Amino acid sequence: MVVVSFTRRNINSAALTSCIICKKQHLVKKQLPYFLAAFVLPVSAMLWWWGLFSSTSLEIGERGGYRYAYLEAQGVYSKLASKQAEVLFELKKQGIQPGAELTLVLTDPRTTPHDELKARTGYIISTDAQVQPPLLVDSIPMRKVAVAQIKAHPLFAYGKTYAALLDYAKIHGTELHLPTLELFDNSILSVEMPLSPENPPPPSAANQATDKVAS
Repeated sequence: MVVVSFTRRNINSAALTSCIICKKQHLVKKQLPYFLAAFVLPVSAMLWWWGLFSSTSLEIGERGGYRYAYLEAQGVYSKLASKQAEVLFELKKQGIQPGAELTLVLTDPRTTPHDELKARTGYIISTDAQVQPPLLVDSIPMRKVAVAQIKAHPLFAYGKTYAALLDYAKIHGTELHLPTLELFDNSILSVEMPLSPENPPPPSAANQATDKVAS
């Protein structure tokens, strides 16, 4: 009788446990649509809106003829936004309408120490804009480039465009040529890479508010 009673208790306990598990599984299945509607779908929609699923286009063409106001930056490229904000502040203070955001990348972050990275960052301006110090002015001539372009949030855009340029360079048995020119306007990022290496522009500390052509 003791053995029978013990066995029955085990059977009843196992049945109860199985029933609880079934109810939990049913509850999970019942709540799954709500979870998808409340979390997964909104997150997916947000990532789609930001351009996570966007593809990068790449073409070869003649680009250039840009005049831009800028400041020079040195250090990690993640801090370029603050330097660009300084340029925007100065342009507004001087009553100059800024165009597309522009960054001229002079060094390769894959091979250059972070504290030695160099770039110019600023905005495209009109040909007749009278820019005053501390801003610098330069222009970029027409030249033949590979252009990678995507409409996406910067969080995804930069990685995708440079990946496309690196793939292009690999296919053609070459490497990433500097300086690359990044233009960001209306959520569209274009990165222009010269088809052959170019000499970096000379230091411009003594050329405030004057034009010269980057070769």
